[in-house]
Amino acid sequence: MTAYNSFSDNAPFSTIREPVPQKLAFMPSEMENTTLIYALLGICSVILAIAVSRVAYPRPYPGIPYNIKSASRITGDIPDLVPVISSTNEFSNSIFAITTQKLGSPIAQFLFPGMQKPLIILEDPREIEDIFLRRNKEFDKAPMTINIFQPMFPKGSLAQYTTPELRAQKRLWADVMTAGFLHRATAPRIHKAALELVELWRLKATTTCTNKPFTVLDDILNTTLDAIWSSVLGDEAGTIDYSIKKLQSELNGKPQDFNPPRGTFIREEVDYISNTISQVSNTPAPKLAAKVVTYTPRYRKFRRTITREISSLMKAAVEKFQELELESLDNSDADQCMMDQVLRRQVLQAKKGNNALVDPTKDQTMLDELFVLLVGGHDSTANALTWFIRFMEAYPSVQTQLRKALNNAFPGNKVPSAEEITHSDIPYLDAAIEEGFRLAGVAKASLRQALVDTSILGCPIPKGAEIIMNYHINRQPVPVDESKRSETCRANVVKTGDGLQGRAGFDLAFGGGYRGCVGRKLATLEFRILITLLVLNFEFVDLPEGMKNMAATEKVFRQPEKPFAKLKVL
Repeated sequence: MTAYNSFSDNAPFSTIREPVPQKLAFMPSEMENTTLIYALLGICSVILAIAVSRVAYPRPYPGIPYNIKSASRITGDIPDLVPVISSTNEFSNSIFAITTQKLGSPIAQFLFPGMQKPLIILEDPREIEDIFLRRNKEFDKAPMTINIFQPMFPKGSLAQYTTPELRAQKRLWADVMTAGFLHRATAPRIHKAALELVELWRLKATTTCTNKPFTVLDDILNTTLDAIWSSVLGDEAGTIDYSIKKLQSELNGKPQDFNPPRGTFIREEVDYISNTISQVSNTPAPKLAAKVVTYTPRYRKFRRTITREISSLMKAAVEKFQELELESLDNSDADQCMMDQVLRRQVLQAKKGNNALVDPTKDQTMLDELFVLLVGGHDSTANALTWFIRFMEAYPSVQTQLRKALNNAFPGNKVPSAEEITHSDIPYLDAAIEEGFRLAGVAKASLRQALVDTSILGCPIPKGAEIIMNYHINRQPVPVDESKRSETCRANVVKTGDGLQGRAGFDLAFGGGYRGCVGRKLATLEFRILITLLVLNFEFVDLPEGMKNMAATEKVFRQPEKPFAKLKVL
């Protein structure tokens, strides 16, 4: 038989024979191969574990104090934060307690797991004021805040970065917060709500069944809702009047079922959105949680209810203004509420240009801004006023001195009018109001984001870092080397003083600068009228020991845990 060449292209496959390799002395055996593979896998696992740990563990910003122990665990500062929140119900104060206060530093950082950047903590009043007033080009609203509020009020100023659109929106509403407009159009509405609260509390204080401490927060929330709804929209909410009628019918022994006023279900919606914002802000992913809420039937009910109520009032106001001649439209005396002023100007502008008026009920920006005014003006002022009542009971000598100052300003038994209260010069009342806002700490903190690489108190702050700043500083600040302060802060020390001894210590309750609270003048006016009428009509007497607790619960705003009062009618 012919022998085929093993390398011939024509050779059958079966006849091809591969040469058998000879085993060399240095080649590994099969067992050795397996060992090598496992060794390589082990090395890769270690490398992967190191890489993962570097991502998972907190990554502190350099040059800013932090808890060393927290940096060595994946969970960062969270294990220290949780028990403090559980015991105090105050998120903001808890985060300050375990960072700046624990470290004895005016600036520190809170460490999250490595996937999230640290949060910088600042508790120096002078530096905070400087950031608010003089460093707007370096800091703006923080994404963390935007993420919470934007799904709720997409076009509201509270949920916007500083843009040309926001500036235009602020200009549109700026005049409703001027002293002239507030005194003329808003003060009488607040005065009416305050008098109704006095009437309700007189009933509660003079009846044998209720002549004991009672919770005041709910009544004050209804009062501020009546005041803000009327001031913003020119309509009556009627919640306190409803409470008066119900209580009177019960005292007469003939309880009646009155038809609930508009304010009853408006209050439900405002409370819902406040509670929802509080809940989503305490979740690990606030932006996602807030977005999910907007798809729920309960949220759609809120938007539908509030939009319907506001839209009907808008339409009535527009119809009223469209019937006026240009000369009358140009007169601001026609404005009876905040919405009136904005709508009247839009009608005036359309008439002057011979243009058709764009339907304001379709303007999402206007609707959302009205939502913000209602929620903010209702809840924050009510909680601050409840704290003030607690302070009056706790500091009777201050209460006595304040009442003396008010009696001197308004002698006799005549109830002072809204105009008399707003135009009176009572320094002790002014001081009590400022101190009340400062001690209440209703808005505990504010968040800002660094727009550029910068520094705070000598610490490098990278662009994009978020800073939480304490509004409610009620103790002596940690001493700071003056050379570490910003140039603008040092230059301003002569005007503002040092720490809590100067103006900075009193101005933080409303923030400051361009992003400061737009409702500051409104809140101060409400405080002035309500405090005057309440202190003139009631003495806030000593409470039982179990009700003197000054502990707080922080939701959107910080409220007393024990909002009780016992009244003596004067």
